[in-house]
Amino acid sequence: MARLQTFAKDLELATAGIAPENVARELAEFAKAELADAIARGEGSPLYDRYVNGVLGAPESAVVPPGPILYDFIWWQEIVTFALQYLVERSPVRSGRYKRSWLVMVDGRPAPDPAAIPLGAEVALVNDQPYSRKIDVGHMKMSVPPHIIEDARQAVARIFGNMITARRTLIELPGGYVLKGRFRKGAGAGARKGLRKDTKAGQPLTYPALVLAMRT
Repeated sequence: MARLQTFAKDLELATAGIAPENVARELAEFAKAELADAIARGEGSPLYDRYVNGVLGAPESAVVPPGPILYDFIWWQEIVTFALQYLVERSPVRSGRYKRSWLVMVDGRPAPDPAAIPLGAEVALVNDQPYSRKIDVGHMKMSVPPHIIEDARQAVARIFGNMITARRTLIELPGGYVLKGRFRKGAGAGARKGLRKDTKAGQPLTYPALVLAMRT
């Protein structure tokens, strides 16, 4: 609330003494200057949705005083880049295939460009190797500790938790691996001793994923 009150005060000072017919132009210029300043200070993202009198995408010049002009900053590029780098660095490196196989999915579809992710999307970071679930739960011999997804979730939440929700879950992938139903005991001490119902032949493999969504 304090920030809203401060902005309202600044806006009043910026328009004081201006002829009524010029208020809209001055208000638009003031908003653009504040936006540029916020981005320069790192408090705002260069990616944003703009609302002018409640209209998404309208230019500042269309403002009808007293507005408002609102900028909804989109931080997906910074968040996804951080999470992806963390997952890659936490990956085992024996062959490098797993490390190279991380994908970014947006609303169930591949999204190679984090800068193009819309504000209200659900983003999943997932590894499409058929053994990714075994690696994540520690049922394979490897050079890193298990629980890669959970560690990434905690790291993302520590830095961006005021903007997003982050959770670990299991998802299916289009064209993903279909289980053959053959049991092989894992390497970890807590490895399963038999097939679960969801790991029988013909079942689609579910992959551990870090799922992110912007707080509303």
